[in-house]
Amino acid sequence: MKQLAKIIKESIKYSDSKGDQKDFYTMVEYAAKTPKIADQPPFLEIGTRRGGSALALLKVIEALYPDTVLVTVDPYGNKPYDSKPWKYGDDFYVEMKNLLASYENHIHYHMTSEDFLDILDQVHYWSQRKEHDFSRFSFIFLDGSHLPENILFEFENLLPLLIKGGYLVIDNTDFYEKKIQKHFSSAKNPHLEVTNTKNQTIIKKWCKPTKQTE
Repeated sequence: MKQLAKIIKESIKYSDSKGDQKDFYTMVEYAAKTPKIADQPPFLEIGTRRGGSALALLKVIEALYPDTVLVTVDPYGNKPYDSKPWKYGDDFYVEMKNLLASYENHIHYHMTSEDFLDILDQVHYWSQRKEHDFSRFSFIFLDGSHLPENILFEFENLLPLLIKGGYLVIDNTDFYEKKIQKHFSSAKNPHLEVTNTKNQTIIKKWCKPTKQTE
C-alpha cells in the first residue's frame, strides 16, 4: 500500500487525473495485481498525453515486473480529439518524451490505436537479450479516444491478447451517457469479471473468452 501511494504521489502531478486521485489509484492498484508469469508480456497503454499514467505504470513495472516493458500508443500531431475542439499538440509529445526518457523499457508508437492494431502481428521488440512479439499483454489501460465505438473496437481486438487473470482498465467510461458502462453491465460473459466505478470500467479475464455477448 505504501509503495503504491509513493508511485501515485510521484506520478499524478504529470497526469490529467490529479483532480481525481481515486481513478489514478485504481489504475495503479490493478496494474500491481497483474499475475507474474514467465516471460512477462508487455504492459500496454493507449492514450498517453503528458505521460503521468505511463510514468506510474513504469514505476509499477520497475518495482514488481522488472523484466518487461511498457508500450504506449498515441498519435499526437494536433490530431482532433473525438468530436471535441481539443487537439493533442506536439507539446504534449515533448513533455511525455522528456518525462519518460530515462526508462529504457518504454516503447512508444506514434500512431492511432487502429493503426497500431493493424501492424501488431508484424512488429517485434528486443528486451533482456531476447526478441519478443506482441501476441500477449499483461495489463491494458485504455485512455485514448472515449467514443464508445472506438473503445469497443480496442477492447474486442485486445482482449484475446490479455493474459489469463490480467486486467483491462478503461478510463472515463462515465462519458457519453455511460454507454460503455451500460454495455458491460448488460453483457453476459462467464469468462470476464466486470466492475464499474464512478468513472472507470475494470475487466478481469478469467480464461480464454468467447466472443463478447451483445
